[in-house]
This record gives sequence, C-alpha cells and structure tokens, in this order.
Amino acid sequence: MTKNTLTLAALAAGIAFAAPAVASDDYPSRSVEVIHHYGPGGGTDRFVRAVAEPFAEITGQQMVPVSIKGGGGIPAIAQWQRRPDDGYTLMAISPAQVISHVQGRIDMADFLPLARVQFDQALIWVPADSPFQTVQDMLDAAKANPGSVSVALSGAGGFDEVAVSLFGLEADVNFTTVPFSSSEMVSNTVGGQVDAMFEEFGPARGLWESGDLRPLVLFSETRLPELPDVPTAVEMGYDVTLGRWRAFAMQGGDDMDQAKHLYGVIEQAVEADSYKAFEAQSALQYRSELIGLDDFKAFIDTEIETYTSVMKQLGYID
Repeated sequence: MTKNTLTLAALAAGIAFAAPAVASDDYPSRSVEVIHHYGPGGGTDRFVRAVAEPFAEITGQQMVPVSIKGGGGIPAIAQWQRRPDDGYTLMAISPAQVISHVQGRIDMADFLPLARVQFDQALIWVPADSPFQTVQDMLDAAKANPGSVSVALSGAGGFDEVAVSLFGLEADVNFTTVPFSSSEMVSNTVGGQVDAMFEEFGPARGLWESGDLRPLVLFSETRLPELPDVPTAVEMGYDVTLGRWRAFAMQGGDDMDQAKHLYGVIEQAVEADSYKAFEAQSALQYRSELIGLDDFKAFIDTEIETYTSVMKQLGYID
C-alpha cells in the first residue's frame, strides 16, 4: 500500500494526524489536575484552589489540586512526568523547582512554563520585645558576634535559607538559620527562642497587627504601602529582592495551542472577584503580576542564573 493510500484510508477512518487538542473548541473537556508537593491547606494548595474557583466558572471543568508530599518534591515531579502529554496534568511550581534544577536534581527543560501568578515579598520579623529596633541593630549584633543572631525559617535548604543567606552575604554577616515547621517557626520567634524569622507579609500580618511581631526589613524593590516605615534591603545597599512565586507549568511535550488557550483562561481567572478577594486577603497584590509562556520562560532563565550564582557563593553547589 502506498503512502497516499495510507493517508486516504486514515482520513476515511476519521483519524487526525495533528496533535489531539490542536485548535480544539472543547479543551479542556474534563478536569485538569495540578500536582504539587505541599500539604493540603498550605500556601500552594490554597493558590491552586483560588484559581480553580473561577477556572470552573469559565471552562465548566474542575481544576483539582493533587498533593504528593515528601522527597523534596521529586516524587511529585516523577508522578507528573508519568502522566500523558495531553494538557490535563499541570504542575504547581515555585523557586523550589529552580533550586532543584540548580542542584542537578531535575531539568527545567522538561517544563513548559505556563503562567506565573503570584510573586510574594518577604521580611525579617522580630518579637515585639526584641532588642533590635532596626535592621541595622540586627546587622551590628551579627557583625560583633558572628553566628550569634538566629533566624527561623520554614524548612531547610530551600528558598527561605537561600534568601536569608543571601542577605547575610550582601551585608557581610553570618546568621545562624534554624529550620522549623511553619507553626513552630512562629511560636519559637514570638517566644524568643530565636532572634528573628523570615516570612511573607500575608502569613505574618495577623501577628504584626496583634503586636506580637515587628518587621525590620523587606526584600523587595519598593516599600509595602501597609508598612511605609520599613526599609527595603535595596535602600540599604543590599541587592536582595528574591521572592517566593507560585505558578503553573505544563509538560514539555504538551501542545502549544493548548498552552495558549489555558493561559488565556488563567488570565481571566485571576481577574475574577473571588481571586482578587483571595489576593487581597493574602497580601499578594503588591508585586504579583501575571506573566506567561515566553515571558515566564525568560523569568525562569533569569531565576536559574540568580540562584546558581547565589548558591555557588554560599557553597551549596560547586
């Protein structure tokens, strides 16, 4: 049988040679799963659910978060990569994946960057009765007695540790970083077992409003409107603007037409009233800017360069 005969036979049988979902008017036609490696109810899970609500209203289909914990996120990625390249399984990504890439544990080339939705700003916080009235007080103490100033982190070896260590590197001081779970981090900081903690404004806002914590410095380009008296590290001459971002990625083999369509849906979803309310409640509206596809890939490439440089200086990688 000739190639032309095969082609005619296939057409007669209704077989399409294009990718299954190219220019499909009904995509998505079923639920879209979003795999992540954090626990239910955590920041990433809440992020996915906040987008999922308007996503369902726009598409008529569910966006379902799937938590696969443990192993530094590698089991979640392995499960995601075993799924077919059909546009129905996304990955919720963050600086954690960039760090794993820099460490050689995963390859970001396997990801099709879809949409960066959130870009948070973190601060150094101290207990209300801390002797450090300013961040300069804290830096002076760390310089006078290297390692004496302890900073609580949520988890070890991740974004928090890189950001705090970069601040120490920029300021030429050594902090002692102490990893905790999120709840332990707060209780140990408020209780004075550690000198300070690193946290975004949203999760710490209630403790600031209650007077339990005071912010000393913000890692961002500009000051927060709600904290006009808190300086940025940049103002002090320290180039520390790393922020925790949350985003969606598709598989590298997924169809670009699907990606463009899905990005358009997410673009609508994050403008929905329900998502805007979540954004304001979580204090995510100040730096978050939706970027997608090529722009998001360029952002990730820059993040890889930044984290590679920082982690080399810190001795985390060769």
